[in-house]
Amino acid sequence: MAQKPLLIYDGDCQFCRLSLDFGIRTLAKFPEYVAYQRIDPTEFGLLASDVESQIWLVSKNTKPLGAHLAAAVILGMQSGIGWRAMGWLMKTPPMSWIAKKMYFFIAANRHRLPGGSRQCNLKDTYRGA
Repeated sequence: MAQKPLLIYDGDCQFCRLSLDFGIRTLAKFPEYVAYQRIDPTEFGLLASDVESQIWLVSKNTKPLGAHLAAAVILGMQSGIGWRAMGWLMKTPPMSWIAKKMYFFIAANRHRLPGGSRQCNLKDTYRGA
């Protein structure tokens, strides 16, 4: 389990990689990050289906946070009041409900967005024996 916050993302999705790059370049404080394809998600209390569907922020002694909540915590780590306010809004109802819907809408359509690719939309058909 990570000591410092660790962001788990989809390393095969170009849109996800561009979004990660934007965060790294734009935000002064950014957690360590790793593509889910390089880890065993069970080490972090997650399933393969969890990491395939959304980003996750994990750290020792805390519950993993996914999707908009992970992004909200990263924004809350920033020194700028605007970023922190945006993070607070993203995890406070009723804005959190909107943020969650927006996150999963974007995730479901990432293959259509700039930088997205056909691979972002491909789903495995084999689910194991």
